[in-house]
Amino acid sequence: MQPKEITSLYYKLLYSGDLLGVKALMTETSYFMTLESFGLGLSFKDAHFKVLLKEIQENEDSLKKVEDLLSKDLIAKNSNTKIEILNTEMNGNKRQTVNYKEADKVKKLYFSKEKDGWKINYYAGRKVD
Repeated sequence: MQPKEITSLYYKLLYSGDLLGVKALMTETSYFMTLESFGLGLSFKDAHFKVLLKEIQENEDSLKKVEDLLSKDLIAKNSNTKIEILNTEMNGNKRQTVNYKEADKVKKLYFSKEKDGWKINYYAGRKVD
C-alpha cells in the first residue's frame, strides 16, 4: 500500500476505534505518540488513565487498557472527518510526505519505507541529504 492510501485508511481506522489496525500502519514510536496525543483529553478527566498512559511503553497491561479506553472514546466521538489527499512528496529514497486536508485544515503525514512496507513515522519529516 502506498502512503496516500495508508493516510485515508489510518483515519478510517482511527475514528472507528480500531487501534490495532492503526498500530499496523505505524512505527512503534509513532504509535505511542498517537496514543499519548489522543489520550491527553482522557488523562485530564481520569487520574488512573493518566498513570496508565505513562506506562504504555513498559507495561503491556497498561498498553492494553489504554488502547481499550481510547478505542471506546474514539467510537463515542463518532467522527466522520473527510480526508482529502492533496499531494505527496519524496524526502530521499525511503521517506515520503503526504499533504492532505482534514476538516479544511492542511496537514502533513510522514512515512518511512520499512522492511514490511510504508509506515507512518512522525520522525520521517526531518530532511535527509
